[in-house]
Amino acid sequence: MITSEVARRYARALVTAAERDGVTDQVEEGLHALAEAVSGHKALRQVLMNPRFSRPTRVQMLERILASWGAPPLVSKFARLVVEKDRLADLPAMALSYRELADEKAGRVRARVKSAFPLDAASAGQLRAKLAAMTGKQVLLEIEHDPGLIGGLVCRVGGVVMDGSIRSQLKNLREALTVK
Repeated sequence: MITSEVARRYARALVTAAERDGVTDQVEEGLHALAEAVSGHKALRQVLMNPRFSRPTRVQMLERILASWGAPPLVSKFARLVVEKDRLADLPAMALSYRELADEKAGRVRARVKSAFPLDAASAGQLRAKLAAMTGKQVLLEIEHDPGLIGGLVCRVGGVVMDGSIRSQLKNLREALTVK
């Protein structure tokens, strides 16, 4: 997913403020939860983006929601700014950019792993260690079970995809056999 430059600018400013306050991870969690709520709840999104409600009313509704969640004050301030600037539609991209920037500054990388079979803790640990050795960074695994792979794994680390699945090997074999 390509994020807009506007979303990256907002995220960059928020990362800077979160680092200054020492709450980078807490802000990431709060921002991610807010972005999921706005993306996942059509009624909430429609209310918060509805110009029939004044900006102060929309900000007040959002602040009540965030207060009930116990969101960090920096997330509340940021959300207020986003609503005041009519940028709520960009919030999911801002959350994604924030996560990427915070991970980069912390020396972390996220690896999305699809596995044909559920991975036990020991296998996940070995995979994490191998990916950490390859990337030179701390690896955060996001594991998904996909029986359609038949066997093996597909790992996406940043823009690199490593496909060791039986499904792709069969596809490659089929293509090689059908080439004339």
